[in-house]
Amino acid sequence: MDENRLKGTGPGNVFRGPRLLPHENRTLPETAKCTRCRKRAVIALPSHHANFCEECFVVFFRRAVLRAMKHFPIRPDEPILVAVSGGKDSLAAWAVLQDLGYRTRGVHLNLGIPTFSEASQEAIAAFATARNLPWVSYSLRDLLGYSIPEIRRRIRRPICSVCGMIKRRLLNRLAIREGLRVIATGHNLDDEAGRLLGNLVRNRREYIEKQSPYLPSVHPQLPEKIKPLYRVSADEIRTYCRVHGIAYLEGACPLSRGATSHMFKEALDMLEGKMPGTKRDFLFAYLDARTASKAVDDFGTCDRCGEPCYGSRCSVCALLERLREPEQSQGSA
Repeated sequence: MDENRLKGTGPGNVFRGPRLLPHENRTLPETAKCTRCRKRAVIALPSHHANFCEECFVVFFRRAVLRAMKHFPIRPDEPILVAVSGGKDSLAAWAVLQDLGYRTRGVHLNLGIPTFSEASQEAIAAFATARNLPWVSYSLRDLLGYSIPEIRRRIRRPICSVCGMIKRRLLNRLAIREGLRVIATGHNLDDEAGRLLGNLVRNRREYIEKQSPYLPSVHPQLPEKIKPLYRVSADEIRTYCRVHGIAYLEGACPLSRGATSHMFKEALDMLEGKMPGTKRDFLFAYLDARTASKAVDDFGTCDRCGEPCYGSRCSVCALLERLREPEQSQGSA
């Protein structure tokens, strides 16, 4: 791997290693004590009213993930396919699951975004090699015939929702192809709270009802999905990566500029800064009060690819059909 890119000193500073965070030892006096062991504390967690040394922070982090895993009805020996992007969340999820004794395998979708996708794959390769973890990478262009930039140019609409749909559908298929029944993603507390706020503001009831850190399998060709990091914040994950020496892709996707999801997270960040614990209270109050989703029994089969879907055409095949239309007819649609 390019040493400059690892340190964040290369062109564009796309790939960076762990860095010291504002809420860590620069903000705590030398007399601050760890809440758990009473040694000197170097990490402050205002939302938990706690300070930790690095060793006890790792214990705190792993316990939070273990507590999340206990809410997921999967067997301890169930192998887990971890969706990895090269960012802090997915690499931290992979690391902590492995540390907790779960059998894991990484899977990566190379989206074909210049420089960014290359750096993503380099970060995953370095992480997996250092820990001797198995993983596999699939090219979106090989799977669909198009990269994300090509799809963005052809459909002329905000790409984030389309990219998310593609990744969800393809990860389902790749999990079955790899012979695994559980997919873990790196969604964290900030992601889930921001998503919930956005859906509430827009009154998207169908999405609100389905939001959960655990999604059961509702079809033989659909795996279970878990979010092991839903109880830990983005800052806590950055700290975990720093303590563990996990180098990750720090920059956001260059095609995500203007995504409204960032705005809802920023709104919650503002509230969290004034009232620590707001994100946790907001998300956990919803999760504690929600009722189990109704079983889905109206799946059809896609008439093109044979995958489960609503109706007769899956969203991936519908997108491919649109992409294959002449560009002139797409522009006039």
